[in-house]
Order: sequence, then C-alpha cells, then structure tokens
Amino acid sequence: MPNAASTRQPVFQVRGLTKTYGEGGAIVRALAGVDLECYAGGFIVVLGASGSGKSTLLNLLGGLDTPTSGTLRYRDWELGAADEDALTRYRRDCVGFVFQFYNLSSPA
Repeated sequence: MPNAASTRQPVFQVRGLTKTYGEGGAIVRALAGVDLECYAGGFIVVLGASGSGKSTLLNLLGGLDTPTSGTLRYRDWELGAADEDALTRYRRDCVGFVFQFYNLSSPA
C-alpha cells in the first residue's frame, strides 16, 4: 500500500537548489544541490550548524530571495522563475513570516 505522501502533490518541491553569493575567488556557496519535498500538514525541522544554509533555504522558500540554480516549486508554480511582482503576490497571499529578532528589543 503506498504511503499518503506518495499519493499527494507536495506543497514545496525543491530539486538541485543552489544559492551562491559573490564571484570569482570570493564566491560563497550557501546551498549546494538541495532536494526537498514538503507536504501539507507535515512538520519539518531545519537543523544545522551556523552557516549551513538554513536561513538561505527559508528565504528562498519564502520568496525573499531567488535561487542561483535548481528548481523551486510552490504547488504548480515555479518560484525560481518568478519576477518581483509575482513574488510580492506570493509573499502576500501564500506565506507568512516570523522573524527571529523582529521587535524583540526594549525601547531606548
């Protein structure tokens, strides 16, 4: 009997996702070939050492940044090829953000 995930479409589907910053000798590879599927109702923990690409991956999934290469799909939509207007609509209508240090400082 197939598991439930195999009969459903993933909400996010990531294949060979890379993100690099800089150029030449100063290039930093924040993500190198990430594959991932996320399904509705699932619970996912992104865990890793500082500098391992966790925030980069979340920024890409949230439409705050664009991949260098690879495939990044939200449902049937290729996010990696979306323009800024489409990403704005995606952020407005499809995802939510809780920033780690947003408004946590005491008033001066």
